[in-house]
Amino acid sequence: MRCESIAAASVRRIPGDFARANESLTSAITLAAIELLAGQRMMFHACGLADPLSGATVAFIAPSGTGKTTVARTLGPGLGYVSDETIAVGPDLGIISYPKPLSVKQPEPGRPKLQQGPDHHVLGVTPPAPVLAAITILSRTPHDAGAPADAVSVSASVEDVPLAQAIVELTPQLSALARLDRGLVQLCTMVQACGGVKRIRYSEAASIAPLLPQLVRPVEAGTPAQWMALETTPESANARAGMRRTPVQDAIDADGTVLLLIDSQVLELGPLGALVWEFASDWTTREAILGKVIEVIGGHPSADALIDEALAELLFRGVLENA
Repeated sequence: MRCESIAAASVRRIPGDFARANESLTSAITLAAIELLAGQRMMFHACGLADPLSGATVAFIAPSGTGKTTVARTLGPGLGYVSDETIAVGPDLGIISYPKPLSVKQPEPGRPKLQQGPDHHVLGVTPPAPVLAAITILSRTPHDAGAPADAVSVSASVEDVPLAQAIVELTPQLSALARLDRGLVQLCTMVQACGGVKRIRYSEAASIAPLLPQLVRPVEAGTPAQWMALETTPESANARAGMRRTPVQDAIDADGTVLLLIDSQVLELGPLGALVWEFASDWTTREAILGKVIEVIGGHPSADALIDEALAELLFRGVLENA
């Protein structure tokens, strides 16, 4: 990343002790780096650890404060340290490394995180050209301190996450997704190139270590997600009457589930809502939509009520607009 661009960020005096100022400075640099790459790279809120020889990198994705840094410092020795915060990935799956100091929580509530260099935790050297090889979602279940030792499982497990569900869970952990061209399409392509998304269920970070070899093993490619046309009919092509879908940032069909990216948020449409959205690319009426839906899925005793409910929901969500 260009140091001069990051240094150009505004500088302000930070009140408090050195630890608090250090935490604020690290955060400011991270935000400046994210802004620099916005619209150019897929940026996961993740810890990244890599094979030191091949550069094959596993992204461990999770919200702030839920285990990424602990995974980095626990599993990092012997592996290449890529980041404990942000993984910036290009279309070729190449990663721009960001081996920032690890932000470690202090025991006392309200205290700033300590910024500790990779050497402090004996983490492996960052590979020169890391490549995304696996995408995982961390799901940690803390031990019950009052449970007997033999009642606590120390093993971790890994499971596949269906594509549509994975996209819904990943998007809140992405920076500037809406600034990418067809961001959902790029995300699906990246997910499928890595063999899908895996969920890691664990209690202690050390228990993840035995799972690492199976996270990057070759897998059979799944059904590609289908990108959907975003265009609406120009105003001059039809009289402005009835209702029409509003512009969205992206739309995909992932294994039969339609996902829309609207105002940087992902909205999952049910089967009926997806049909309505498809039929509303031009100004249309309730009756016309109802007729087309019946043509596709057949009649239903409650067809009128179901259509009215779907239209009301889509209008409320801003997916459709009235003339």
